[in-house]
Amino acid sequence: MHELYSCAASPELQLHVRAFAQRRMSRDHTEVVEPVPARLEQVLNFEFGIRPVAQLEGSTQSTIHEISVVGPSAYRPFSLLLPGGVESFAIFFQPFAFWQLFRLPISTLVNRYYDGCDVLDRETQQLWNRMAETATFAGRVRIAEEYLLRKVLNSQRNTSIMSAALYMFKAKGALRLEDVAGHLSLGLRQFERNFLSEIGLSPKLYSRVARFQAALDMKIKSSGVRWANLACELGYHDQMHMIKDFQSLSGLSPTCLLARLGDMRPSALTRAATTMTAVARHEKMNGRNVDWMVPASDEQYREWARK
Repeated sequence: MHELYSCAASPELQLHVRAFAQRRMSRDHTEVVEPVPARLEQVLNFEFGIRPVAQLEGSTQSTIHEISVVGPSAYRPFSLLLPGGVESFAIFFQPFAFWQLFRLPISTLVNRYYDGCDVLDRETQQLWNRMAETATFAGRVRIAEEYLLRKVLNSQRNTSIMSAALYMFKAKGALRLEDVAGHLSLGLRQFERNFLSEIGLSPKLYSRVARFQAALDMKIKSSGVRWANLACELGYHDQMHMIKDFQSLSGLSPTCLLARLGDMRPSALTRAATTMTAVARHEKMNGRNVDWMVPASDEQYREWARK
């Protein structure tokens, strides 16, 4: 059995947190391999069962930490190996929330992941302990939100460059960099230098990832939408342009990525079911929707995983 729960953050946290999600796989479950495409969220991940394995290019493997800080990614060949017995809880943050809440410079996180015990305060280990003693998704969300709300009280303000990048993210990358630079009273070259220094990605690459992520999430949310229509809506020159971007930022074509993505984009991020054959249940938790994805059977899940 493979279960996935997800929900949006409470209104008080939505400026900082996009979603919470939990994955649980039974110990007799077949190992699943999921690609990790480019994305702009930062993730704080907790492991309570058998830990997944990150597989990088060249077959280099490393076991995921009990607590991991995962930065934004412009993509490098990277897959996650999920054995039976995995139990993960993840907090998907808004871009730059790690800076606001934990004072972690965003540029040091790009294409990197760290042991959370090395880069965060002792409270984070205490948070893991409390969540490990709680069996339910709702209970873990409550504990995580209590912790994060305390952090919000002393949160940092975004810099002008971060505010511009957040605007680009919300615009799905569909804007002219000259216009963004002009709003900051900067020349394009100076804006590009400042952006790269502070964000860790060039503004052009950042916009590409924002648009790619928007296209993927929109397709997950509305599976009946044609790829060609998405390409047009998001400002790609044509569908081939979008396909090349997908291959560059995920290593796969759009259709292939959607088929293999698994639970990498929980439904609370896209407000729709994932691509696997599943029974979707929507419940209420403290007034919020909780999306519960449970495959109709292990055999159906194995069939999906083989695609």
